Amino acid sequence: MMVKGHSNIKSYLYKYKIIESPMCPCKIGEQTTDHILYDCDLVKQERDKLKAEILRTENWPLSKYILINKYTKNFNEFVDSVHLANS
Repeated sequence: MMVKGHSNIKSYLYKYKIIESPMCPCKIGEQTTDHILYDCDLVKQERDKLKAEILRTENWPLSKYILINKYTKNFNEFVDSVHLANS
């Protein structure tokens, strides 16, 4: 699951020595769950869609806990739309 960092995320793969670097292909930082949710330029369009839905009733950024529990449908749509690059 992406939120726990147990998916095809470079920081997870690096931790288990499956790949040589945890650096995100965007070159801004390590590819962690927080990086993907809040900072990665490669998923900006998908994140902007999620943010637009959240900003109707909340402030951004939200904690992962609130995203998962209160905005499950929107969060799942974001996760499904993100294509993680491992190159």
